[in-house]
Amino acid sequence: MNAYQTEVTLQDGYTLFRRAIVERDEDAWAAIAVRYRRLLIAWAGQCSARVCIAEEGDDIADQAFARAWRALSSAQFATFPNLAALLAYLRTCVAAVVIDLNRSQSAYERARQCVTLNDVATPEEIILDQWLHEELWRCVEAVIATPQERTVLIESFVYDLPPRVIHARHTALFADVAAVYNTKRNLLSRLQRNPMIRELRAELQAA
Repeated sequence: MNAYQTEVTLQDGYTLFRRAIVERDEDAWAAIAVRYRRLLIAWAGQCSARVCIAEEGDDIADQAFARAWRALSSAQFATFPNLAALLAYLRTCVAAVVIDLNRSQSAYERARQCVTLNDVATPEEIILDQWLHEELWRCVEAVIATPQERTVLIESFVYDLPPRVIHARHTALFADVAAVYNTKRNLLSRLQRNPMIRELRAELQAA
């Protein structure tokens, strides 16, 4: 494929996403799922290799597409300057799905171990602990305002990647390493000020 053909392909992909997100065109989303499914499955395999979950890569890809469909609005499309930025967002959706699945599986394992070992925790206490963790994650996700913040949330706070690595992995989303630092600082500031998050963290620490 020559440079001209590559440029046409990139423009076509970007247009497809615009139709899907701005015009809420379900056929365009279906075409995106077909075109990029193998890519998302590959990302799912990379993310799953770091944790232990039973979900298959194709199921993770489907859930990531569904997550993006629900989350993206026409007003947000302007935050994606090119196809690479859109694909980077899909990659963070894959990572978010894997994190959710791992969290749910871990909660199940904790509950099973408590029952097996006759732990002093009651079923009600186990359920409350799981609910608090899930509710905290939902509150954190609600604070996310941009694709850049979602990327930092997952790759910095979950995978513990340094800003220089995050920038190298997502040059379409961050102009430089300083942009990663700024995004992380602004996100942390809003998370720390959020009263619901502060309350849930206090409840978890007291549990």
